[in-house]
Amino acid sequence: MRSSERAAPALACLTPRDRALLRVLQDLRYLTCPQAHRACYPAMTLRSVRLRLGELRRRGLLAPLRRDAFTDRRTFWGLAPLGRTAAGVLESIEHAGPEAGRPEPPRADARAALQLEHLITTNELFCELCEAGRAGRLPAAYWLAGCRSAVDLGHTSVVPDATLLIRGPRGWWTYFLERDRGTMPLHAMRDKFARYRLLITIADAQDADPAWQTRADGWLLLACDDLRRARQIASLAADAGLERAWTGAADACIAGLAASLKGLEALESNAPLPAWAAGALAIPQIGPAEEVPS
Repeated sequence: MRSSERAAPALACLTPRDRALLRVLQDLRYLTCPQAHRACYPAMTLRSVRLRLGELRRRGLLAPLRRDAFTDRRTFWGLAPLGRTAAGVLESIEHAGPEAGRPEPPRADARAALQLEHLITTNELFCELCEAGRAGRLPAAYWLAGCRSAVDLGHTSVVPDATLLIRGPRGWWTYFLERDRGTMPLHAMRDKFARYRLLITIADAQDADPAWQTRADGWLLLACDDLRRARQIASLAADAGLERAWTGAADACIAGLAASLKGLEALESNAPLPAWAAGALAIPQIGPAEEVPS
């Protein structure tokens, strides 16, 4: 039986918001209940969202991940095997592409506690973007998760925590997001900034390729937990020759970005997404009231 046939009964009983949750989790991997509420179910109460996640678990689409061995006792919601199949079918329908083209779902490893916290704090930026989009404070925008953001530079590569694309007056504006929690040594940050500088150098040399030009003009957003650390890595970014870099507190990142884009909606172009952004998640915009799940 083909995967689309296995997923069909599960998809038939899902609301559009449920489907959006599956697509988001396919890329973001895990969300807490409050994050799922903010990203996908803003019209429901938090208690109703908690019940809805439990119902999707009962249907075999979601699986809770508990980290009881650590001090953090939150529940992290991810896709169960049927949920991954259903999300792949949804992406195939959305982009009219083969399911085989989607990335393999990443799995937890021995460093799960540290990595999971980094993932959840990165996903918090996605939730803030969803809220800004629904409030009408963002132009058309797309989120490319880290698993889709890697850029091959030949002998090396650079992998942002996420990539954000904003529809601008003459095409797409690219923002490479790095969520710094102070766990990466400064020498490793210096090396990563050197790779970003190489990316821009390579992109600048491809002036006839519009897809590369969206990267050449990109900004680097460094969202930090600690302002002292932010000043340190801002200095490292400047030393690497990264002229278009914003460094600051994580809780000010999206608000500052939205403020800088105010009024851009009236100037948006109709340019299609670049090919390298295939599979990007659309940031929700102002729309009709959400439906109530059955």
